[in-house]
Amino acid sequence: MCMKKDYIKILWKIEELWKKYYKPMEVSESVRGLDISGNYKNGISKYHHRFNLVKDFDFTESQKPVFFDDYGKYNGLKKCQILKRDEKLIYLFDNHNEMLYPLVEISEITKKIHSIVHIDAHPDNAEFQEGKPIDINLQNVQEYIIKTRISDFFDAVSETKMIGNIYSITHSDSFEFFLPPEEPYILSLDIDIFGPEGNFCELEDKVRAIAVAWARAEVVCIAMSPGFIDQDYAKEIIEIFEAK
Repeated sequence: MCMKKDYIKILWKIEELWKKYYKPMEVSESVRGLDISGNYKNGISKYHHRFNLVKDFDFTESQKPVFFDDYGKYNGLKKCQILKRDEKLIYLFDNHNEMLYPLVEISEITKKIHSIVHIDAHPDNAEFQEGKPIDINLQNVQEYIIKTRISDFFDAVSETKMIGNIYSITHSDSFEFFLPPEEPYILSLDIDIFGPEGNFCELEDKVRAIAVAWARAEVVCIAMSPGFIDQDYAKEIIEIFEAK
């Protein structure tokens, strides 16, 4: 892998800041007991074949594009993945609307409503273009991932009563002054916050907010956003954050 020199310098700083701010916390009993294995056969989801249970993340590139926009087409991950690290489930996928899968899976297993801490270079607050469903479940989640766009998945679930409050950490002040909510939440992290469109925020503020949010989150969901950040760079950042 050939990394740009500027990226290497920034990665060193990100790792230093992560060690400074990330303080692991003991997860709640309900999280320690989360068992999603019944939704998988031979490690592959029974409901969406792209999601796989793994022991370590595999960043092998897909053979086909996973995202198109006006500027081109982009390959992503060969497969979306889930692993457990320090008793916490961590989901990895390409684009943020794929977060519908973990939202449904966690909702169905825990029977709890989780709030969302959304850390991103974009607010992802677009309106869903079709009728909003009142029920998204594992049987139909793949259908809704196809129907949604990267930026409208929150609106798509707004009538389902699946999630609680959404705390959007998407502008400079929200990073600088971020404190995690008290209620149970899922961290929705888009690594594109370290890409060109995330330059509105100081690096230290980004890493501190992510570290604090990650430590208290019950579940972590990571979007790699192949259309918005160099994927080799994204991989290196994620490996710093989820290191054993």
